[in-house]
Amino acid sequence: MEDVSQLVAKQYEAFAYPAPFTNLAEQVSKGYQQIGDPALYAPVLWPRGRPRRPLRILVAGCGTVQAACIAYTNPKDDVVAFDVSEASLAHERLLQERHGLSNLRLFRGDLLEAGSLGQSFDVIFCTGVLHHLGDPTAGLAALQSILAADGVMVLMIYGQTVRTGVYMLQDAFRRIGIRQSAEGVTQVRRILAELPSRHFAQDYVRAADELKHDEAIVDTFLHPQDRAYTVPQVMELVDGAGLAFQNWLDNFPYWRNGAWGPDTAIAAAVDPLPPKEHWAAVEMLRQSAGYHAFTSRHRTADLATVDFDSDEWSNFVPHRAPGLSRSGQGQFKRGHYELRCSEIEQFVIDGADGERTICEIIEVPALEEIPRDERNEFARRYFEHLWKLGHVMIALP
Repeated sequence: MEDVSQLVAKQYEAFAYPAPFTNLAEQVSKGYQQIGDPALYAPVLWPRGRPRRPLRILVAGCGTVQAACIAYTNPKDDVVAFDVSEASLAHERLLQERHGLSNLRLFRGDLLEAGSLGQSFDVIFCTGVLHHLGDPTAGLAALQSILAADGVMVLMIYGQTVRTGVYMLQDAFRRIGIRQSAEGVTQVRRILAELPSRHFAQDYVRAADELKHDEAIVDTFLHPQDRAYTVPQVMELVDGAGLAFQNWLDNFPYWRNGAWGPDTAIAAAVDPLPPKEHWAAVEMLRQSAGYHAFTSRHRTADLATVDFDSDEWSNFVPHRAPGLSRSGQGQFKRGHYELRCSEIEQFVIDGADGERTICEIIEVPALEEIPRDERNEFARRYFEHLWKLGHVMIALP
């Protein structure tokens, strides 16, 4: 009987994932990005500044496009990538050749054998991979062994609450005997169309635009191995691999600010909690985290913590998060998140240019009429609010 790693490799040979495209430049120009890309997320990866240039980047389990995208947007850095699927690597090579990505090297290999690469890396990407391993902790530990002393990992694993209905359907499809084939995909689509409106998978099906691709149907509903995590389980996974959790790549799903105001019963209940307990409680109250994307580092690393109650807050440098753009007067949008703001709030968001500190943003003639103490408290709490919403990233002094 084949082990699960062989079954996973066979799946991605037949249904290379994600659905590939052939023009990377065109996709990037339309806003396509890799979450955690150093070109876009540097303040999250290294709140106190990146360690060196060029970076040594590893993409572990690159799929069809991830490695080429990282190499394209970080042309001065060295990118190494591997995957178990030759079909996926073929798409990566196509993009590499089309866009002249001389900074990219591709290999076929297993994550558990990452140490055989014989070098350490400043950034290790492993997104959408660990949850398909028989032993995710062992996989993460294998990557930990080749992470540079001051390096950072960009990780993504499935979130449990949103995928509850998905696992119900996986169980049903296994019992029915649906196979990974064109006929199996057709059968899954027909069954999805007949599910009752109250089914726990309906929110996921409506929101997952990628399900229009056969590869995503197979990866979601017919995968031979995957599991999902709660916030506490994320922390256990990281700790079990000898690493330390650093931060979320997008804060929005984990702080109550995104759903409930300061005068609500939920705010009164969760705001006094320490961060990890706050995140865990909000996850169960919101049930909106379909995946967890975060960074981790060695336990011995200097973990930078963003704390707006510290004396350093006025020297924080806010950067607008990737994708945050003005959508109207007093309105901003980032993905499906919307932000409405007053004139003064809009003014300080416009000032978040990734260069000026919070203190410098508010020390301008336009705000002189506001008493200094009032101005400072507004700026401190509003930027904290924006950071918890994931709309700004914070670089520390």
